[in-house]
Amino acid sequence: MNRADDYRVIVERELAPALARWREWERDGAAVGLFQREHWLRAWYATLGAQAGREPLLASIERRHDGRALLALPLVRERRGGLYCIAFADAGVSDYAAPICAPDCPADPVAVRAMFAALRRALPRADLWSLEKMPARVGRRDNPLLQLPGTRASALFGNPVTIGEDFDAWRFSREKTHRKELERSWRVFSRHPQASFERIEDPARALPVMDALEALQREAIQGKGWAYLLDEPGYREFYRELVARGLAGGETVLTALRAGDDIVAALLGLRRGEEYAMIRIGNAAGEWRNCSPGRLVIERTMAALHAQGVRRFDFTIGDYAYKRGFQPEREDLFDSTVALSWKGRPHSLRAGLRHRARAWLADRPELKRRLSALRSRTGDAR
Repeated sequence: MNRADDYRVIVERELAPALARWREWERDGAAVGLFQREHWLRAWYATLGAQAGREPLLASIERRHDGRALLALPLVRERRGGLYCIAFADAGVSDYAAPICAPDCPADPVAVRAMFAALRRALPRADLWSLEKMPARVGRRDNPLLQLPGTRASALFGNPVTIGEDFDAWRFSREKTHRKELERSWRVFSRHPQASFERIEDPARALPVMDALEALQREAIQGKGWAYLLDEPGYREFYRELVARGLAGGETVLTALRAGDDIVAALLGLRRGEEYAMIRIGNAAGEWRNCSPGRLVIERTMAALHAQGVRRFDFTIGDYAYKRGFQPEREDLFDSTVALSWKGRPHSLRAGLRHRARAWLADRPELKRRLSALRSRTGDAR
């Protein structure tokens, strides 16, 4: 079974029937990533996915001869410049893009490419296939999309931390300076008579915390001279939907450091079982800077969730200095770029050249270090 005709592809524009099907797949053992779960997709397609220029494409692939579920992809067709592009439901908010993999999904390259050929027939016209930030595994399964042509290592990578049953043992295993600094930070923060750490589970109480998180994050990013993109249309609504849909069931986790009526730091994340991923953080500067509120709210959140059974804490993408003290592992990610028309060909060639340039630079660490330092100085000057 290695021909496109061996597979049946269903592409839907409405979310509800696709989610109903994928819910059954998950009950039957399908592997689903944190950023492809139902509450995330409902919030995404209701806000960012509903914007002009984006067309939902919810693809399900089955084995034709017996109807067995194989693979599902929450996609969108969107305009990028003068191109029609097929991409994951992302728009910059999904840290990892992964398919929904049913237990019978094949992993060998020939079968995966035959499924892709069947999928291309079923999708509407487009110029470019561009899937970014794909993990090597979905749950305990190898990600079959890595077998597609045009798949290369991404410049981005994940930052997971796995902790065993003893949280204190992990805490003491970290670099001593970082651990002692956080202990000192908690003592400094606790001197405020109304200092507290809390998890917010009521959507109504979550709204002012989200307002504070956004204000703190905006101030920090703009203070570095960077553009704050999350004020663009759809983003604020998306995160509000995510909080409204996920807090009660525990899929969305919102935590904060509070000093009286003031939010000193806030952290938004996703949880499923033993897995938690951080997606937004905001922390106060000024008088609070000396107690490292950002790192403090992270560690307090990790301790609270570890007590509730979480064992894998993902700092997600972004090579930021504050993450390094928690000693995350590096999780490689992958991009797949395929030209679907002559207009998309230059873009796929450019993606290949970027990959080869990164690989060349990776073999020259001293040159890479100097270029990174130069880029950092240039950014500071701007």
